[in-house]
Amino acid sequence: MSVLATLRQDRAGEWKSLDDYLRDLRHRDQAALAALGHALSAPAPEQRELAEHGDAGAVLLEVACDLRAPKGARLAAARCLLEAGIEPPFVGHLFAGAGDLVTDPRLGAQARKLVEAGLPAALQRGGEAAQIALAAGAFARAVHAGASAVGQARIQELLSAAPELHAGAIAARFALGLADLPPGQRTGWKRLLEQTCAANRRAPPAAKRVGLAPAWPPNLPEAFLPMVRDAEQAAAAVEPADAAKIPTAPAKPAAAAATPAGKTKEKPPALAEGKTLAPAIRRSPFRRPMGTVIEVPPAASPKAMAAVAGRPSGGDERLRPLPPAAARDEQELRFDSRGNRIPRADRWDGDHFEWEAPALPSPELPPPPPSRPAPGPFAQRLRSVFEDRPEAVERLCAAAEARSAAFGEDRLLQDLAAELSRETWRGRTLPAEQARRLRALAAAGARHPAAWAVVARRLLDFFVPGAG
Repeated sequence: MSVLATLRQDRAGEWKSLDDYLRDLRHRDQAALAALGHALSAPAPEQRELAEHGDAGAVLLEVACDLRAPKGARLAAARCLLEAGIEPPFVGHLFAGAGDLVTDPRLGAQARKLVEAGLPAALQRGGEAAQIALAAGAFARAVHAGASAVGQARIQELLSAAPELHAGAIAARFALGLADLPPGQRTGWKRLLEQTCAANRRAPPAAKRVGLAPAWPPNLPEAFLPMVRDAEQAAAAVEPADAAKIPTAPAKPAAAAATPAGKTKEKPPALAEGKTLAPAIRRSPFRRPMGTVIEVPPAASPKAMAAVAGRPSGGDERLRPLPPAAARDEQELRFDSRGNRIPRADRWDGDHFEWEAPALPSPELPPPPPSRPAPGPFAQRLRSVFEDRPEAVERLCAAAEARSAAFGEDRLLQDLAAELSRETWRGRTLPAEQARRLRALAAAGARHPAAWAVVARRLLDFFVPGAG
């Protein structure tokens, strides 16, 4: 597989087979998308090898039509499909979703092939492109870009086979300046753009990140730019659903001046019509409680140190009291003829000059404390399921699928059984929503990989009594 070596260059990934690479590409892995850009400069046989392997054609078609993917990856996917000889009706899907790429010189001679074969196939397919929808706008943008590859006269000849009320063809002629929009079509486009802009502004940021909100600005030609601006002005007052704010009254000054005689106090501003006070935001159960500030009382002044008793006097010369400071200074400040200081007479003791024996630790050391067993590969995923987090079950099944692909299904079952045998999961009860998702995955059949159903049944048998 020479194309696999091309994809793995520059250490983009360590895929062992094309199936492993296509699995990551289907999940829109960043490394897989970056590696797909290397196939753009690969020879034609390698591009055909990638497009003809298994279900790679469907995955490459999705990547080429995904506007959120990098442009290099989209170009490489479209180039591989065209080199492999994509046929109708799929070439119509490719033209409607990736027709804006024909203006890029890296597509080469395949750009003309995409326009010549994709435009008639897209007209025959119909669907949403024949109605006033965003798909019709994407078709019009593809036709507008295709005019730079085959010429405006050829585009007009290909559009002559379109039905009379085909919204995509009418929008394409308007984008090319061949005809104006009919009044009914213009009204429909304005209404569609206003609704799309309002829905995009009303959607919370989380929905926009995962692609659940309509994209804005839409994929339309430049001729629709005035209508796009009008739609943005019409939806300027729309706010996200989770950004509602409770209006509060202005704070009163600390020292308010007395109201002069004959004048009444101003009333606080009332709420606007149609607005209601929203309930307080509930604190997340996963956030740790915030600490409290405790004021520590001031510490008392330190107690005066008690006087130290003098050393006892006795027969031992080492325990005799020290001489007065003046006498000690006179003894210490003695120098010889060379200016060197003369040491004291009691500096050395001829009877006791050795060092004291050091205190060594006992040779019988206590045994090391027992170490905590390392968490398994599914510990964090199971914890997320019991915390009732969104998509926790799907992430656990995806991790199990990757484990099964890397080490086999037997190793997957051993790791899952070892994790469930821990004392942490005994007696736990699954949340109702997570149990419902597990039952749906267990009964899904061929819609998901086999590892998903195996893991779902094993978790149901362990945590839900009588589920099997």
